[in-house]
Parts: sequence; structure tokens; C-alpha cells
Amino acid sequence: MERQYLKLMDMIAAIVGTLDKREMFQSIISHSGRQHAQFGAKPLHFAAFGKALIWGLEQQFGAAFTPEMKEAWIKLYDDVQREMVRAGDISQELAAPP
Repeated sequence: MERQYLKLMDMIAAIVGTLDKREMFQSIISHSGRQHAQFGAKPLHFAAFGKALIWGLEQQFGAAFTPEMKEAWIKLYDDVQREMVRAGDISQELAAPP
């Protein structure tokens, strides 16, 4: 389980770290979407993770996690989710945002 946790943290860091490098950002997300599809990921999995991510950020940062920051993270997550689903050719409708 710790290995999965570390992979997740690395993925989040890579995504955030490449926000200003559009091509690399796109490549990371597309690759991850294809990998998730191989393991049977569904849009509902992405939605559940998105909600957990936002909740975790709220818990970690408290009042410092402003409404503007929350909206920015939700938008980023929605964009990443949409591209991962597209890249993985996951044929169900996108789940509701976090």
C-alpha cells in the first residue's frame, strides 16, 4: 500500500510541477490515463478520488485552503480527470466533479 501511496504522491507532484510545460503535462496525464484504463478504472473511481483529494487538502491546510484555491484545485482535477478518461478511452460518461 505504501508503494501505491508514493506513486500517487509522485504523480500529483509531476502534474503540478508541469503545469507550465503543456506538452509534458499532457504526456504525463495521457500516460496515466492509459495505465488506469488497463487496470479497469472507471469514471466513478476518478470522482471518488477527486472528492477525497479536495477533502484531504481542506483538512491539511485548514483556513489557508481558500475558496479560490479550492476552485483552482477542482478545475485542475476536472481537467486531469477528463484527459485521463479520454486518453484511456474509458467509454463511460465522466462522473460528477469533486
